[in-house]
Amino acid sequence: MQRLLLPMTCRLLLTVTLAAVTAACSTQAKVCEQCGRAECRNLSFDVRHQDGTVVQTCCPRCALHYLAGAHPPVASLAVRDFDTAGRIDATLAFYVEGSEVAPCTASAGSPPRDERGCCMKTVYDRCLPSLLAFGSSAKAETFARQHGGTIRTFADLQSEIH
Repeated sequence: MQRLLLPMTCRLLLTVTLAAVTAACSTQAKVCEQCGRAECRNLSFDVRHQDGTVVQTCCPRCALHYLAGAHPPVASLAVRDFDTAGRIDATLAFYVEGSEVAPCTASAGSPPRDERGCCMKTVYDRCLPSLLAFGSSAKAETFARQHGGTIRTFADLQSEIH
């Protein structure tokens, strides 16, 4: 009986392990519907339309561009807290704009330079300057002290794009 129990236990453990690995490997990062970048869970922004459809963007900055360009009929706006990845009402969040932390950028490194050190090409990134959301003003202030940037509200940001 014991000789049968050990192989069965090993098979069960192997099956559970393979199932976990398969589940982990089959999940792919979501891609921003606006700029095509992979979404970071701690940055994503959801625009829920009145008809129930949802547009998910890679970051708050990309969402602001979408809202300014499309002017969709919005039912709700949700953003991820950069610190915890928890969903929060985007209109109540506190944002740090332009900090040294810019996880949602298109290019790694700086553009090429000529022999004088001048930038050889203009680079535009719709997700810059960085815009990170926090659920409390205290967390946003602490982050801004450590990494620079300006604390903004959603109303401030939205008034600039209209």
